[in-house]
Amino acid sequence: MTPGSERQPEPWAHHGIATLADGRLVTFAPDNSRMQIKDPGGRLLAERPTAAVTAHGVTVAFGDDGGELLWVADTGSGPRPDGHGGYFPWYAPGHGRALALRLDGSVARELGLPPLSVYESQRFEPTAVLPLPAFDQIWVADGYGAGLVHRYATSGDYLGTAPASHDAAFCCPHAMVQFADKVLIADRENNRLVIVDPEGRFVRTFADGLRRPSCLALRRDAVVVGELSASVALLDFDGRVMRRFGADETTTERPSWPNALDRDGLTIAPPRGAEGGFNSPHAVAVDHAGQIHVVEWLIGGRHLRFDPDDALPPALL
Repeated sequence: MTPGSERQPEPWAHHGIATLADGRLVTFAPDNSRMQIKDPGGRLLAERPTAAVTAHGVTVAFGDDGGELLWVADTGSGPRPDGHGGYFPWYAPGHGRALALRLDGSVARELGLPPLSVYESQRFEPTAVLPLPAFDQIWVADGYGAGLVHRYATSGDYLGTAPASHDAAFCCPHAMVQFADKVLIADRENNRLVIVDPEGRFVRTFADGLRRPSCLALRRDAVVVGELSASVALLDFDGRVMRRFGADETTTERPSWPNALDRDGLTIAPPRGAEGGFNSPHAVAVDHAGQIHVVEWLIGGRHLRFDPDDALPPALL
């Protein structure tokens, strides 16, 4: 790097996105802690600080007063600039957290650390929180920690682990969504989606052979799957892939993926592909018009929107 050309390192985005009841979107700034409210066109309407360190998974629910809450899996971790043009793994003291935030950014609730001996020696690092009011439960996937799925009563009382996650059955349960009267889990590093019943018991594999499925949303008659390995897939309700968008086998082979390297060997945000393809989908949401919103895991963050019924490439918001 030539003298005087030093740049301010950008934060590495690692957050989620969800759709509010009125059609607005809620997501986070690339620093992963500032809540952002946007319209479906990507226009920023409000930005609020929160207590989250890394708002990894975000799910909208309703509180006892009828107001919307945002359940957040706060991993309390993430890459930080190393001062030499690269990034290093960073962890906040203690464990990650499962938080419910009000839309003003304040904390409404927090679930307790699972009372298990594994967390005496291993970090609790949740990746997704799924409120299940029909089952009177809240589930938490510890994707970056012990690989367990935890079940809480809506009251916050700990109910135990989902039996389907015992014996290292999951390798990074990264996302969850309610699917009719069951739960669909993205078992990312096993490249599959699995269906689990309300008691946490394994029902069946819904789909396998995927490309590191990281995020889930429902759209009309399809399951939207954001695949970290540079694609978004639409599956029918029988688990068959109907269409895949943005897939490019060479993307993940790029040095320093999901980022890129400049001519000086410094880590930078990657350019968009020539066809407007995806780089590293980390979270997805479907707006009221059926458009799919994707936020990507990379330096500086990237928010894209596309309509799978159109031929247009994803638009950068």
